[in-house]
Amino acid sequence: MKKSNKIYCLLIIISAMFILNSQSYSQPKLTIDVTGGYGAPLGDFTVDVPTDTRVDADLFPYYTKQFWNVGADGKIAFGTQGNWRAVFGLLYNSFTNSTNAIFRADSTGTLVTTSFEPKVNVLSIILGGEYAFLPKGKVNPYVGLNLPINFFSGDFTFGQPVYVKGEIRTAPMDMKSETRIGLTFDAGVNFVVSKQFGINAGMNYSILNLIGKGSDDEEEIGPNEIDLGDAEHTEDGMNFPSKTLTSINGYLGVSFYFGAPKTYAKK
Repeated sequence: MKKSNKIYCLLIIISAMFILNSQSYSQPKLTIDVTGGYGAPLGDFTVDVPTDTRVDADLFPYYTKQFWNVGADGKIAFGTQGNWRAVFGLLYNSFTNSTNAIFRADSTGTLVTTSFEPKVNVLSIILGGEYAFLPKGKVNPYVGLNLPINFFSGDFTFGQPVYVKGEIRTAPMDMKSETRIGLTFDAGVNFVVSKQFGINAGMNYSILNLIGKGSDDEEEIGPNEIDLGDAEHTEDGMNFPSKTLTSINGYLGVSFYFGAPKTYAKK
């Protein structure tokens, strides 16, 4: 695309936003968002499943490749113009993968290739803040910063009985429950449809284990459990570095407005 055409398109977008925001809306005191999203783990949170050697049980939580989430949050506006908002909510993330992997078939070391489905669930309690740029506009961009409390769980499913961590596993193994405090950078746009209803879209980047990294001793892990092991540690004579779990996702949802005056004020 030529430079002149890019500038022309940008002017059209800016003009459209100006027209859409030509009507001023009373800022609601409370906004409730219900959203669904899709994304991918990043960095240390994603490890390729090997194709020429058996998978390492200590890396099971890191073999996921995508995730989806659903959640709801509340935003309480304050300040003279209502630009600042306190944010609270709940978010459920499910990180998954469906692939084939090489395992031991028995204690003799015989190898077998079978299906492997790792799943890591993260339930987040969200607390944070947000700045809305045009709180009385029909198109309202915003940025936010949240400190979620993340509760990890999950399971690991195999296509046939396999020998993992000293036992034949005929059923899924569980992920040991873990708690971490994270950090989320959020940006989006709220589109006002009416005084009670809107559409919300955005993206966020999350650090899932900013605070609370750890690694359990073998005696602290159940016989059918896999731990997260995100702190630097040594296990079975192998050194494992500290891991920072990150992800990125886009989301789309609906907004419900409460506490606004019953009429709009025309400019």
